[in-house]
Order: sequence, then structure tokens, then C-alpha cells
Amino acid sequence: MVKPSARFKEARKFLRNLVDWERAVGLTFSDETMRLDLFREGLAAIDDPQDSYRVAIVGGTKGKGSTSSILASLLEHQGYKVGFFSSPHLISVRERIRVNGEIIPQDDFADVIEILSKKLRYFDDPGRSRTFFETLTAAGLLHFAREKVDFAVLEVGLGGRLDATNVTDPVVSVITPISRDHLHVLGNTLERIAEEKAGIMRAGRPTVFGRQKPAIRRFFVKRAEEKGSEPVLYGRDYRARFAGVDREGTRFHYRDRDVRYDDLELGLLGRHQTWNAASAIAALRRLVPDATEDGIRAGLRAASWPGRGEFLEHDPPVFLDGAHNGDSAKALAELVSQLFDREAVLLFAGSRGKEFHLIFHHLLPLAREVIVTQSSHPRAMTAEEVGERLRRADAGIRMTVEPDWRKALETARSRQKGKHPLLIAGSLYLAGDVRGTYFPELAREEAE
Repeated sequence: MVKPSARFKEARKFLRNLVDWERAVGLTFSDETMRLDLFREGLAAIDDPQDSYRVAIVGGTKGKGSTSSILASLLEHQGYKVGFFSSPHLISVRERIRVNGEIIPQDDFADVIEILSKKLRYFDDPGRSRTFFETLTAAGLLHFAREKVDFAVLEVGLGGRLDATNVTDPVVSVITPISRDHLHVLGNTLERIAEEKAGIMRAGRPTVFGRQKPAIRRFFVKRAEEKGSEPVLYGRDYRARFAGVDREGTRFHYRDRDVRYDDLELGLLGRHQTWNAASAIAALRRLVPDATEDGIRAGLRAASWPGRGEFLEHDPPVFLDGAHNGDSAKALAELVSQLFDREAVLLFAGSRGKEFHLIFHHLLPLAREVIVTQSSHPRAMTAEEVGERLRRADAGIRMTVEPDWRKALETARSRQKGKHPLLIAGSLYLAGDVRGTYFPELAREEAE
């Protein structure tokens, strides 16, 4: 059993004292609260590590984490050393910072946090104190420089225009499909959400767009023209065709204006992941024009993204997915119907600001019963609140409300009766809680 080192514990203690918008309930999202100018000053104090390697930035609503992880795997299998920064973490904060798929070691994490604690502005000037997310972003950028990576793939945290990852100068930007999420923060229309996402485009650099609704696609093309960014559009410049899925992976075909790859195999599961993979391939081909087909095939097979269409057990199945809006629930419902021939036991939790009526519409037809619980995250809705939303949906489905997610998991496992799949969905935070029971050493890092 590996216990967290004393220096790592000190680093975690330091981070816990910072403003954490991910855990705050009343986030005010504006130029005044998200001061990228001050964050740039902080990076200058550590010699702008983000300028020592090439950057790909990935924003969007649906699939930005999956697309980022696939792109990182593709680059690695072309022979490059690749940093990958993602958020949120499921179990340990170290998961956010990876080099060639390996999470940052505890001592390296402690090193970069110690440097940042001395170089960035913190508690001496509360009005200029950097946040939890900014500090982790800086930690990733600094670690990648110390590791001398060739490329860094950065997943946007929230929005794009004001996100800490947007201080970089990306060689290519990727915007995955836009849908209604974080409505209380980014705006309640797709156009307002898209405006924030468009902030990661760069003049003279390509922007790869995933599958978009027609109106949003037109919006992005116009913005790209205004910014002087070359738009690379799904359906016009590249496309994918789904060929099937099973428990081992997803099969699909890819083509763009210059190449065609048939019978590709992807480590991630689901039709929707073929679209993410296609965007990642299109981005790769802008970053590495002479990318080899063998490397692309190997990178796709090796790609993984925990908590998104993940089997924790196979017999009987325990299947984990962080689907938490209507579109992701729709994609999950299609995948589950393709993988399983029995009704599932659904373990469900939710966070505030989500479109529960759409999530229920897609997921409840798959379930024989629902166990409603709540994650350990401060923004989690209580199990009673979620249960009341379900009652109002009048779904006519058996429901058990258990606020303690551990007890809820035990109940759900008992209801499988050795044959029914257990589907865990509704919240990435619940996904992290449950996944932590399978990876206790990582979970222990956050508990101590």
C-alpha cells in the first residue's frame, strides 16, 4: 500500500485553501472574476513554460475530454512525448496532469505546487489571488516544460474565452459539439455558449469543428472568418462512419480530402466516440501532416477515457458513464441498448443546473428500477431533490432514494441479481466516487 508522501499532502493542503470555482455553488462568470491578465503575469514569473512546446487546445460541450484523450494517444503513437491536461479529476487531482498517459508522480506534483506557491500571487493580495483551477493549469504547463514534452493537449475547463488554458498560443484549436450545459454560467442559449467556446480560435491557425447543429456551424464559420482562423468542418472537410460497437471497442471508417482509413478500431465505446475520434484525427493531421496510418491505428486502439463508457466489471456488468446532460444521455442510451440485452439497474445522481427531464427521457426506458443518490461533491443535488424530480416526471418506475452513495451502490449491486447490468450515470462526481472504490490508493490521496 502506497501512502501519500508528506510533501504531496502539503501540496494538497495548499490547494484546498484556494478559491475553487468547481466546488462553488454561486459562480459569477465574467471578465472581472476570470482575470486572465493576472494569470498571464503569474506564468511570466515562471518563465512562460507554455511557450516551450506546441499546444493543441480542445473546447466544446460534448466529448472534449474524450477528444483530448484520443488526440494525446494519437500524438504519442506518432512517437512524440505528450502532455495532457484535463478536468475535472475523477478520483485524485493528479489525474489532471499526464505525460504519455502516466499521471504526474506525487513528488513531481509537490515540486511544481511548491514553485507556484512562491512565484504566483496568493494570500498576500486577496484581490489578485490565483484560483485552484488556475494553479493546476499552471502546474500542468510547468510540469510539461520540465518533462520536455513535444506537444501538450489542453482540455478547456469551462467555456473557453476566459478559461485559464486559453493563455496559450495553440497550433490548432478543436471545438467539439455544442449543447446546453452550464446554463447558469455560460448562458441559456446555444449561441451564447458558442460565443464563449469561440474564444479559443487563433488567427492564422486552424480550428477543427466537431459535428454541430446547422445554426451553430454557421455561427462558428462566421466567427472563424472574423478571427482569421481556418475552419475545418465535420461533414465538409472530414467525416466518420460508424461500423459497430461491442464491449472491446468501436469500429468506424474515416475520410478527409486526402486520405481514407477503413476499419479503424477505437478503445472508447459508442457511435458518438467515432465523431470525437474523427475530430482528433483531423487535428492530428494539422499538427503532424506526415502522420503514419499505423500510428493512427495504434493510437486509436490504445485510447481510453475513465468514467466515460467504462466497464468496471463484466459479469454481471457494472458500467460507468458521467452523462449529465440531454445529449450525452441520448448517446449513452444508444450505447447501452447496443451492449446489453437486459434492462439495467440505474444508479443515478445529479448536479444543479442540469436538464433532468431530458436525461430521464433517454435513460429511464433502459432501466427496470432507479436507485437515486447523491455524490460527495458540494454542488450535488440532494438525493431527495433528485427523487422529487423523478416523481414529477411520472415515469412509473420503481425508485429507491438513498443519500449515502456507498449504501446506494450496495443496494444497486444487490438488485442486479447476478444478471442485470448496473448503469451508473448522471454525474461525473458520482462516477469519481464509485470509481474510487476500485482504485482505493488514488481515493486515499484525496481523503487524507
